Amino acid sequence: MSADDIREKSRKQRLFYNGTFYPLTAPCEPSKEAMLVEGNRIAALGSKEEIFSLAQKEAEKIDLRGGCVLPGFNDSHCHLLHTAITEEKLDVSSASSPEEMVRMGREYIEREQIPEGKWVHIIGFDQNRFPEPVLPDGALADAISQRHPVLLERICGHVGAANPLALELAGITPESCIPGGCADVGADGKLTGILRENALGAVSACIPRHTAEEIRILLKNASRKAASLGITSLQSDDLGFVSLKTLFAVCDELERNGKLSVRIWEEAQAPHRKELEELLSLGYRTGDGGLFKLGNIKLFTDGSLGARTAFMREPYEGTNDRGIAVYRQDELDSLVSAAHQNGMQIAFHAIGDGALEQCVSAVEKAQEQFPRKLRHRIVHCQFAGDDLLSRMKKAGLCADIQPPFVPSDAPLVQPLLGETREKTGYRWKTMLHMGIPLGGGSDSPVETMAPLWGIRCAVTRKTAEGFPPKGWHPEENLSVYEAVSLYTKGGAYLSFEEAEKGTLEPGKLADFVVLGKDIFHTDPERIHEIPIQMTVMDGIIRFQAE
Repeated sequence: MSADDIREKSRKQRLFYNGTFYPLTAPCEPSKEAMLVEGNRIAALGSKEEIFSLAQKEAEKIDLRGGCVLPGFNDSHCHLLHTAITEEKLDVSSASSPEEMVRMGREYIEREQIPEGKWVHIIGFDQNRFPEPVLPDGALADAISQRHPVLLERICGHVGAANPLALELAGITPESCIPGGCADVGADGKLTGILRENALGAVSACIPRHTAEEIRILLKNASRKAASLGITSLQSDDLGFVSLKTLFAVCDELERNGKLSVRIWEEAQAPHRKELEELLSLGYRTGDGGLFKLGNIKLFTDGSLGARTAFMREPYEGTNDRGIAVYRQDELDSLVSAAHQNGMQIAFHAIGDGALEQCVSAVEKAQEQFPRKLRHRIVHCQFAGDDLLSRMKKAGLCADIQPPFVPSDAPLVQPLLGETREKTGYRWKTMLHMGIPLGGGSDSPVETMAPLWGIRCAVTRKTAEGFPPKGWHPEENLSVYEAVSLYTKGGAYLSFEEAEKGTLEPGKLADFVVLGKDIFHTDPERIHEIPIQMTVMDGIIRFQAE
């Protein structure tokens, strides 16, 4: 279908009927039978007879065959381009030992016939799956190949390892000082090859970038894949792979040609005042754009739990290590103040309670200087005591949570933090009761982008195998309505778009998903098995099951 065909179709009325429509404006609001769409907006919802009487004779009539209709899913935090690029790399998430990683890496080089000297980027390892949970190092990367620069990246993206050739190309030596990260040095004074936080980024920055044309193809395919999962909007951090100018140009072209299948709220990385000032000088502010909008400033303030780089207020169990704080408090205060003063929303990556405390303190100071409501958010917000949650609420901070992290992380928490601190983790129900706005995301490619899996995790807090039987700390389980709201109106609120989307109401954008089963009458442990029948974004069918 050409862009002209799409524009012509978007002007017509479409009547969707024979479905169960859940507006989601309230937990117990009765469902509707039909919905009328005019152009890219919802015109009316009601009974089949009522909506048919409102429709023009020439309106296109679409039978949903009993499907369950919800507002389109909104992934409040992911990495769309990274997810697409990841599919080009070797994913070793299934590896259960270092030896298996080496075998997979060697087979990959041979299978793809990668020429000597070309980078080999291997992703997805999780040392916690190994018989001994020891991080892979430079020697293991070198065992994969000594003729290629090899970079291994943990599934979280916060720690990895590089072989000597990769370290040499990146200019990293035992004496290198890398703010916000470190390259481990052994007792012998030599590099071990293990890279943490910004040190990992320093090496990955040496890998050749994709061209604008390659980015266009990747984004077109990735947005189509997202639509097949019921996603109509996503909030994505992609600028580690492409410039904002290029991304705006590519997405504008895709939108004009009808090839952008989702709305994108782009998180822009500006880790220092220099980058922030350069971004502000371009004239963009939070909310600018069409289907592709500039969203918030993304700041990484710590690492990940599995890599033991999440910054905690107290040391990890049995150690003197508190993780990695990317910023000093005064540095973070200055950066947050500048962004806040200029009307830029901030998304703070903060997993540990130490990092969260830094973020809350910085926002409190910025609000004192320049009072304004910018809905700054804490991405992940995994560990927080009552004191920090109370301060978050008072400061107007939102929480951008990732429910799929619980099945992955739950076994790690008590060994790393102890029984008492375990109870401060992933406190979703508590946050809701305190009135802290929540959105739900995947952090894809760290976890699957499928929102139905995220909803299932939020409701059950169980692994795919159903463990533990009542869920991990079940007092924090969400209801199905609350979990669905995370991925619909919750995400819309985080991007200031609750008046435009997130519920099915007349006047709002015609962004919705049709499920093969009623999510509110499905065994919670099987929610992720519900098929996606159709995804409509901007009034246009972007995906339809065969």
